[in-house]
Amino acid sequence: MSLASELSLPAVLQKLVDLAGELVSCRYSALSVLGSQGEIEQFLFSGITQAQRERIGDLPRGRGLLGVLLREGSTLRIQDISKDPRSAGFPPHHPPMRSLLGVPVISRGRIIGNLYLTEKQGAVAFDEMDEEIVRLLATQAAIAIRNAELYAAEESLARLEERERIAMDLHDGVIQSVYAVALHIEDCAERLQEAPQEAKPVLDKAMDDLHQVIKDIRSYIFDLRPRVSEVADLPEALRQLVDEVRVNTLIDAKAEIAEPFDGGLSDDEALALFHVAQEALNNVTKHSRASAVRLKLDASDGQVMLEIQDNGTGFEMQEEGSGEKHGVRNMRDRARALGASLFLDSQLGEGTIVRLELPVGQRRGRAHG
Repeated sequence: MSLASELSLPAVLQKLVDLAGELVSCRYSALSVLGSQGEIEQFLFSGITQAQRERIGDLPRGRGLLGVLLREGSTLRIQDISKDPRSAGFPPHHPPMRSLLGVPVISRGRIIGNLYLTEKQGAVAFDEMDEEIVRLLATQAAIAIRNAELYAAEESLARLEERERIAMDLHDGVIQSVYAVALHIEDCAERLQEAPQEAKPVLDKAMDDLHQVIKDIRSYIFDLRPRVSEVADLPEALRQLVDEVRVNTLIDAKAEIAEPFDGGLSDDEALALFHVAQEALNNVTKHSRASAVRLKLDASDGQVMLEIQDNGTGFEMQEEGSGEKHGVRNMRDRARALGASLFLDSQLGEGTIVRLELPVGQRRGRAHG
């Protein structure tokens, strides 16, 4: 349980080293972890201070008995290190050590490190029970290291997939648009020589296209922002969200929030409302071609009302659950989970209104009754 409570690999391994020394009653314990080339990459210890460790000098290099552990992968239980012919001795400033218990750390048939303990307390040597305990701890170390490797590989794959997705999105959208603008400018350069009067509309078109590219890039950056996991102040979080839209997309975005706002929302409800607003504004920036959007938040008559209205192109309404866009489904799912009502109204050429109504007064009354 103690090991499982840690999420950081170095913390898990250090706790394991400390526990090993306590469980088998020894003065010193250490764990070495090998890198991909077989070198000692990490070295964790217990029983000596950091100052003592620095005076000893370089990390162990796998000579002597430590090398036997790393090469052969067999457990060592020795009463007196100095009398073993395989011992390479200790460097200057190293504390004296006699008894040794060393266990390899093995993952998928490969030696990835070793756990070793010295100076058994209350006895001249480690026994079979000590060996069994340390073997179990070495297995835990192998599991922790393997999990860290898998997590790192998963993160690397996720980054690669995200990089490829971004590259594809940029290629399909922004890069194609920039290429089209470049063609317009080349055409304009040719017309300047033959028909200069025709160059101006071409330049105007190129400028309009560039402005659209800038808007698309800002919208794309807005879509990549990290998800929020908690909302301490819903009105302030919504204001910041609206500010991001205004700065990143050039849309005239404004927030109209009742002051003072006291909706009596729980943390989970505030977070859910924030994500509904985030999803609605994201749809505005990506699809609506709006020049203005208004966000309203109010609390009255036992309910909280959140509304996002834009003046964009709008769209043809679909029957709920039938061919709806992913963003609309997300908003409906969040509203349903809250016990709220979500109203969506849109017409081609007339913009879109998203309104969420969450009853709070009646629900609170039932909860306290």
